[in-house]
Amino acid sequence: MSRLFSSRRLFVLLVSIILLIVLAGITLGGTGRIANFPEQIIMNTESAVSGLIYQPVSQVTSFFSGLSNLQQLYQQNAQLKSELQNYESIQSQLVDSKAQIQQLEKMLGYKQTINQSMSLVPADVTGRDPSTWNSELLIDAGLNQGVKPDMSVVSPDGSLVGRVSVVSSNSAKVVLITDTQLGDGVSAFVQTSSGQQPFGIVVGSTRIAGQLQMSFWAPLIQVSVGEKVVTSGLSDIYPKGILIGTISSVQTGPQGSAQSATIIPAANLNYLQHVFVVTKTKTIGETLK
Repeated sequence: MSRLFSSRRLFVLLVSIILLIVLAGITLGGTGRIANFPEQIIMNTESAVSGLIYQPVSQVTSFFSGLSNLQQLYQQNAQLKSELQNYESIQSQLVDSKAQIQQLEKMLGYKQTINQSMSLVPADVTGRDPSTWNSELLIDAGLNQGVKPDMSVVSPDGSLVGRVSVVSSNSAKVVLITDTQLGDGVSAFVQTSSGQQPFGIVVGSTRIAGQLQMSFWAPLIQVSVGEKVVTSGLSDIYPKGILIGTISSVQTGPQGSAQSATIIPAANLNYLQHVFVVTKTKTIGETLK
C-alpha cells in the first residue's frame, strides 16, 4: 500500500513538472500575442501582488527622495546666502577703496599744482569728538614730521580747514575755521566779478553751525551770493589765496552796502579723512634759489 502511494506521489510530481515545462514553453515561446488563459491568470495575479507592494514602496521612496532634495536645497540656499554676504562685504570694501583712491588722487593733484613756495605734509584724521565736531580734530602728524603750532591746514583739494593749535611728537590738534572761538579769525577777501577785493574777517558762525560769517572792514562794500572768499595773506598763519568758501547770503546795511556775509566752507569739514599741513611758505628769494 505504501509503495503504491509512493508511486502515485512520484507520478503526480512528474506530471506537475511536465505541465510546468509545457506552460513555461508556451509562455516563452511566443511574442506579440494575446496571453492564453493560464498566462492571464499568472499575469493578473502577478500584477495585483506587485501593485500592492510597488505603490507603498514607491511612495516611501519618493518621500525620502524629496527629503534628500529638500536638504540639498537648504544647503545650497545657505551657501548662496554666505556667498551673498561675502559679495556685499567685498562690494563695501571696493567702495571704500575707490573713495580712498579718489581722495589720494585729489591730494596728489593738488600737491602737483601748488606753487613751489609752499611745503606740505600729508596727514590722516585720527580723532574727532562729536561734542566739538565743528571746532577741532586730531591728525597723525606732529613735531617729528615738521608740524608746528599755528601752521595752516588744508583739505585734499586745497581748501582751508583750520590751523594747528597743539602739537605732540607724532600728532597734532587742529582748530577748524568753523570754530566760534578761533580767536582773531581769518583775514580774507572776496573775489568779486568787478575785480575789487573787499577785505574782512572770517569767523565761525554763531547762527548756523558748520558755516562761516565774514565781517567787512570798509563801508559801502558790494558783494554777491556765489562769489568766492580766499585768504588775504595778511597773516603769519594763512598763506595768500587759499580758498575758504562761497558766499551764500549777504546782510546789508544803509544804501544796500554789505555789512557781513554768510559763507559755506569749501572744504567738506564733516567728512574729512586726509589733510595737508602747510609747514613752510618760502619767500620769493628762497624760491628763486
